[in-house]
Amino acid sequence: MSSFGGRHQGRGRGRGGGRGGRGGRDGNLHGPKARLKPCGHFVKGSCNNGNNCSYAHVVKLYARLEASSQIDDHKDNGNDGFNNGYGSSGYNNKRAAVSTIAIWETQGAIKIFTGSHDGYWRLWNTQGSQFQKEFEHNMGGGKVECLRVAQNFLFCGFEAVSMGLPGGAKVGMIHVWNLLRPTDPPLELHMHSLMPYAHASCITELVVVGSDQIVVSGCRSGVIRIWKFDGSKPGFVLTQTIHGHAREITGLLVVDNLLWSSSIDGSIRLWDLNKNGDCQYVITRDTKSNNDPVGHNGAVTGLLTYNMPGAGTYVLSSSLDGTIKAWNGSNGECMIYEDHHAGVVSMAISKDLSNNPILLVGLDSGNIMIRNLVQTAKAPAFALLLTLNPSFSTGHYGAVRTIVGGPQNTFYTGGGDGKLLVLQITDDLGI
Repeated sequence: MSSFGGRHQGRGRGRGGGRGGRGGRDGNLHGPKARLKPCGHFVKGSCNNGNNCSYAHVVKLYARLEASSQIDDHKDNGNDGFNNGYGSSGYNNKRAAVSTIAIWETQGAIKIFTGSHDGYWRLWNTQGSQFQKEFEHNMGGGKVECLRVAQNFLFCGFEAVSMGLPGGAKVGMIHVWNLLRPTDPPLELHMHSLMPYAHASCITELVVVGSDQIVVSGCRSGVIRIWKFDGSKPGFVLTQTIHGHAREITGLLVVDNLLWSSSIDGSIRLWDLNKNGDCQYVITRDTKSNNDPVGHNGAVTGLLTYNMPGAGTYVLSSSLDGTIKAWNGSNGECMIYEDHHAGVVSMAISKDLSNNPILLVGLDSGNIMIRNLVQTAKAPAFALLLTLNPSFSTGHYGAVRTIVGGPQNTFYTGGGDGKLLVLQITDDLGI
């Protein structure tokens, strides 16, 4: 089986501080060089040169949808410090950011849920070529930050005004719909009967753990809560509250009995769920291994797990410092990292046509990168396969806020420009 290929192999082209060194909108002027150059004509339609084209015919864009509402110039566009992409291109279609995407496979069909900072989640039908909006639901005007589909349930983390508090204070709420009975009212996760909300601030991250009916949620103020389904209530009950992060939670996942969390405070924390959620380890920019700094030098924007047969579980972390790092899931050792020369906002794991794992990367610049995930005979780990950008092929005019892999080599992105992109890998990526 292929592997990451040893500690620090394929590391970034210089650590760099902050977001320095990014190469303009195409991301390649001073950044890493991709193995393939996608044909913009093919991506967006068809190429008259066919097999004689000098560019790669490997990715197809099937839809570019307006997936949020237009916003007032004076209102918060929901990008929370990420760029809007209103640059020299003159693009100025101001829409609320698309912040989250969830894929629902049902009866052989693929349906897409999107959530945005206009306070709505929307359901899109992929049957046919039109990608019609099937339904939309107003969550009360606050930002919708998290959508997850698990076991035919839709979990939604959002911000809304609490009717149980004076003055219309905004709080973090979690609702859960049974997708097989969509007309039923949703379950609501409440801290207490006298506190009819899940967090005191907007829900920014949410993960459903396996089939154990456990939900882990994080909020803008850095608090983490663990919920367990109780059929006698019925609903989810709060079992644990974890404090430690100083800012917004951006990533949550569970490896064995360790809860990993990340935050825009720049840290990654590991909590032992067998020891009342005690913090066992903290990774920051000051964390060193063999006198070599290993932590991120900026806000950490997300976490992913990858299970490598025969080699265990790895955790991937992304950051606005431009890097993605791979950590040993059992002991937190940094194995490898790669620099993207632009802030990394989102990432997802998918597969190419030969079933090789690939890493989808969404950047603050609006570009989308595809990397080889593990070392193969043809490519080292994290090798950059191609870059999509709005000037030459496709991408977002704003940070790529969310990216999700789907079935049949599809993947889906949402951006600060309010767009939903539906893409598919159509040919060999050379790994």
